[in-house]
Amino acid sequence: MEKSIQTYYKKLNNYYDSDGRLMQYPSKRPMRVIALIRITEQMDADRKYTEKDINEIIRQRIAFDDIELIRREMYQYQFLGRLRDGSEYWVEKEWKNTYAEYIGED
Repeated sequence: MEKSIQTYYKKLNNYYDSDGRLMQYPSKRPMRVIALIRITEQMDADRKYTEKDINEIIRQRIAFDDIELIRREMYQYQFLGRLRDGSEYWVEKEWKNTYAEYIGED
């Protein structure tokens, strides 16, 4: 699968503007995962975030307005954890293991 992952990385580059912001959320799952990885890598794994903090991180990395979609996907794909009331978010410790095939780690 490594070769196809590299292909997805190359295709995904077309989704970014010159400032490195995602212009459109990809429809294919592998490219979605890679896009979410790129956002997650900008977060501190040892920090607790408010929803406002998460929204700002996402806002800086996308060039479209659906911050809620990206935040929800990050939670559903298990990049982020959160309290039930949404008052606190964190980077899930196991996301790198879950998506090791996408980042070249075993």
